Amino acid sequence: MTPSPRILTALSLGLSVLLLAIISGPEPLLSQEPEFTLNFGTVAPENTPWSDQLKDIKKRVERESKGRIRVRLFTGGSMGGEVEMIQDIRDGGRLQGGGFTTSALATGANVPQLDLPELPYLFRSNEEADHVLDGVLFTPMQKRLRRRGIHMTMWAQNGWRSFYTKQPVNSLDDLRTQKMRTQESNVHKAMYKALGVQSFAMSTAEVLDALSRGTVDGFDNTALYAQASGWYEPTRHLTLTRHIFQPAAIVYSKAWFDSLPEDLQQIVTGNRLEDQKLGRRLVRELEPALLANFAELGVTVRQPSEAELKPFIDATRGVHEQFREVVGSDQLDAVYAALEAFRKGN
Repeated sequence: MTPSPRILTALSLGLSVLLLAIISGPEPLLSQEPEFTLNFGTVAPENTPWSDQLKDIKKRVERESKGRIRVRLFTGGSMGGEVEMIQDIRDGGRLQGGGFTTSALATGANVPQLDLPELPYLFRSNEEADHVLDGVLFTPMQKRLRRRGIHMTMWAQNGWRSFYTKQPVNSLDDLRTQKMRTQESNVHKAMYKALGVQSFAMSTAEVLDALSRGTVDGFDNTALYAQASGWYEPTRHLTLTRHIFQPAAIVYSKAWFDSLPEDLQQIVTGNRLEDQKLGRRLVRELEPALLANFAELGVTVRQPSEAELKPFIDATRGVHEQFREVVGSDQLDAVYAALEAFRKGN
């Protein structure tokens, strides 16, 4: 795939913002034999805000550790799908860290509570999502992951997922005529089932070929990922349902992280709140340009009305109750309460 000039302009905007935010410093003089090696995997494509921020983290960790930690980045799914890489980190394999969506962590680390942020139509805005993720979910999810051999240091973001299809989707009935790829996630599969849509779970590495061959007719993801991965190319229609807000997280092998001296743990952790804020801003600032770019790419963008979205919202409400029955109610009730208080105050 050769990105169009407008894609490159949009992606370079994210890089420019990032470079302005970095406090520059000399490259570290890496020792021939660093004390620790961090192999870091992600499905985030190159030349995106995600990969740019990871390169910043690599530079900072190597500089501040004075070469005691050497970081090697593996982007674009070069080390496998998300679930495979998470299991590799958990089990002490090839990777010691990575950046992954929360639903992938729920599956790969066997922490079903991490499906919670991706319940359909849970959040109405970025501000709501940030409030819940930072104030309600970070600490309990970090504790649950550590019990599964994974240490989480910060939230990241994929963004708002919508439907990309080969045929126009003007209604829920239209979507039901399409065969859709779903992420390997219980909550994503439950959403498609609730919508009455045939879906096929597959890793990121399988999707483009499946779309090209007609195994599936569409998928749901963010505008940034759809363009950076090239998945949009076999489709012609984007319906902005924004049905899932998808967080991600930066994680490390607990065994590897705990083996670091305290000073190196602090370097790897970094400034969580500032790093989260920067990562979110880089992704969000790109979305308007990316949506505008779809016209040039031959993809029709349609914004459904509230009335047209209501059947989608109503059909997927049961996914929340399924989550409650299978995973439990404590965390979900805490999120509902936080959202109610936030909405009253805003």
